[in-house]
Amino acid sequence: MKTRSTILVYFCLACMFLIGFGCGPKAPQMALDAEEQYALAKREFEKKHWDDAVMELQKLIFNYPGTNFIDSAQYLLGMAYFNQKEYPSAIMEFTKLLSSYPTSQLADDAAFMVAKCDFKMSPKAELDPKHTQKALDELKNFLDDYPESDRREEAGELLNNCRDKLAKKAYKTGHLYYKMGHYQSALIYLRQVLNEYHDTQWAGLAQFQMGEVFYKQKKYDKAKEEYQKFLENFPEHKLAKKARKRLEKLEEKLGP
Repeated sequence: MKTRSTILVYFCLACMFLIGFGCGPKAPQMALDAEEQYALAKREFEKKHWDDAVMELQKLIFNYPGTNFIDSAQYLLGMAYFNQKEYPSAIMEFTKLLSSYPTSQLADDAAFMVAKCDFKMSPKAELDPKHTQKALDELKNFLDDYPESDRREEAGELLNNCRDKLAKKAYKTGHLYYKMGHYQSALIYLRQVLNEYHDTQWAGLAQFQMGEVFYKQKKYDKAKEEYQKFLENFPEHKLAKKARKRLEKLEEKLGP
């Protein structure tokens, strides 16, 4: 008959065996081939699991750089970052596609997305226009480089948004200098609106403001000329009535 102490020893040995067995090395996971890895990454992307998609796409790009769908993986990686609003990282990945696979069918999409990322990073018009100007330049290059792209219409709309933003910045700066009494500086920015952004909503305001600057400077001949231009170019503008009143006063000041 086994003693109580012997039973306890057997029990301890059994526990040690079970613990050791449970903590032993796990069976190694089988590595996925390129197509399986890409399918997994796409599933995570379609589920909008952006972090997981990034991880799986990076695995694919690192382990299978020569596969024939690597450009698609590179593009999806950029889009995964874009959808998380991580625009600098997205730009980096789209740029890699353009430099490594310039003949890819996704090259035009990548070039467009670089510009769109910069536009997304542009602040309000009153603030630093660096990213807006950069997006504008990239969109112009895109339209030149990819004349057959199906992203042209979208690029054109985005380009117009950039131009409107830059026009607003120039007009607001000119108007601010006018209010401060720095008339020459005001004229520089107002002329910029008329010369570079004449087809935007800010052109009419800039033209009228030019007349106001000359009126304040008592350069009545020039003021009259600007108000007349304003009425010729923008007859239905909300400031047309005010421009006509200004011209009436100028007629009195200048005489026949």
